[in-house]
Amino acid sequence: APANTNTPATKGDLGITTDSEEENEGLASGSAVPDAASVADTYLEEQSGIGGFSQLASYLEEFDRVEAPDPPWPDFGRFDVPISYNDRVKKAIHVLRGDASGVFAGWLGRTNRYRAMIQSILSRSGLPGDLVYVAMVESGFDPRARSPEGGAGLWQLTPSVAERYGLTRNDEIDERYDPEKSTRAAAARFKDLYLELGNWDLVMAAHHAGSEPVQRAGSLSLWNMRLPGRSIPFVAFVMASAIISKSPEVYGFEPLGGLPVIHESVPVQRAMVLEEVAEGMEIQVGKLRELNPELRRWKAVPGFDLNVPLGTRRAYAAWAGIEPPGPDPSEMTFYRVRRGDTLGRISRRFGVRTGEIIAENNIRRPNRLRIGQVLAIPLFGSSIRSSNQSIANRRPRDVPPPDPATHQAISYRIRRGDTLERISKRYGVSMANLQDWNKLNNPGDIIAGRSLTIYVPRPSGAAGGSGSTPTATPGTGEGSNRGEGGAAASGAIIYTVKPGDTLWDIARAHNVTVSALRRTNGLGRRTAIHPGDRLRIDPSDS
Repeated sequence: APANTNTPATKGDLGITTDSEEENEGLASGSAVPDAASVADTYLEEQSGIGGFSQLASYLEEFDRVEAPDPPWPDFGRFDVPISYNDRVKKAIHVLRGDASGVFAGWLGRTNRYRAMIQSILSRSGLPGDLVYVAMVESGFDPRARSPEGGAGLWQLTPSVAERYGLTRNDEIDERYDPEKSTRAAAARFKDLYLELGNWDLVMAAHHAGSEPVQRAGSLSLWNMRLPGRSIPFVAFVMASAIISKSPEVYGFEPLGGLPVIHESVPVQRAMVLEEVAEGMEIQVGKLRELNPELRRWKAVPGFDLNVPLGTRRAYAAWAGIEPPGPDPSEMTFYRVRRGDTLGRISRRFGVRTGEIIAENNIRRPNRLRIGQVLAIPLFGSSIRSSNQSIANRRPRDVPPPDPATHQAISYRIRRGDTLERISKRYGVSMANLQDWNKLNNPGDIIAGRSLTIYVPRPSGAAGGSGSTPTATPGTGEGSNRGEGGAAASGAIIYTVKPGDTLWDIARAHNVTVSALRRTNGLGRRTAIHPGDRLRIDPSDS
């Protein structure tokens, strides 16, 4: 990590307030967290238990009021959430490069453990992948991290939030410490907060402080609000962490290394401590603890699915005296990209569709893989199967099409990277109907270049029964604002920017890239969009 050659910042410059505020859902306190002994008894580099933003408190308290030098200018085209680059964010970058560089280097060193898993879940939930940096600042990617306010796990969820989003907490298990389950809960909360607040800056602040203080502040601009504690600096550090993590070498840090934490699951049929399991399987107990951080006393109980290192399920079955388990239908593996790899070669190697790898990893430039990049590979079923289990592998029903007087059939040409879920959302129809209309057994049974029949409501006043099937250009579904003249004739549309829109939101909704939107409309990387602006969206430019 770099030496501290920068001028320090202050609490006031970072926007820290010290007003006494009532406790709320984001800063709930309570004693229902694992005791210090159980937290300390974990893998070596994470013994303290206190992690993430709590580690920065001492640095913030010590700084004098000075101006921080401007850091290197970031490439804003690499982000899928709006990134502010104001004085507070610059000061946060300054802090992370200065006295807190050792702390941040530790966060960077753990990033690859959980980033692929988190971004996969965020992507399947329709959320920006860069929300992963909220977890980075909340916990430093330490799944056993806790805070003095009662937060726990990668996302520092409080007991009340955990209960609201269905996480189990009892004497044996605290699922806030489970990386995957807590991430699903955090994703559900992000969606709720975005529907409530409509702004990603405010969503990040509300995740940390609770939604009530953000609503009471009564402003659409986070940076003009007065919020309790360190809520505004928290968002500044999320953005600073995202900026540095995209190009760590530029800011004086080592490039990201390490591999994701991967595992498979085995059933527990009797109560057993992890030391006993490790001895029976002839593996290190520390590995079992790393894979099962939700166990509060390092003891598994009957009915619990124990995570074990990939490739050791049969060893567990032999030791436990149970039938060798079959393949886990939700199993996923990870692959590090090598020189000469393409998505086509990787998909053939693992027997999956290229589109599944693209969707699972939220890849925007399929032809530009990076050597060393870690990809999540779904081994069984499509990438959306786990979040749409009720309609996966269902047999299509023989149903009549909607009334031609009210609906018209359009033909949609499938594009690379499409999923049935994205297409259904774009046209406002259910995935089940798409499967029935097109005789699809599985949501993953779509191939780029082929066409889907979609029934959409007719425009008001249009007569039915023409007998022809219009062709839908990707990105021109219901709800878009069509332009006139050349735009409509060329397959492009004119979209009017709404309050809360970002280029990322608009690009995702119309299945084009942010770069294409900028290029088509002559927007620079620093050009802002405003409600009422009219953007030309042309799928042929993607």
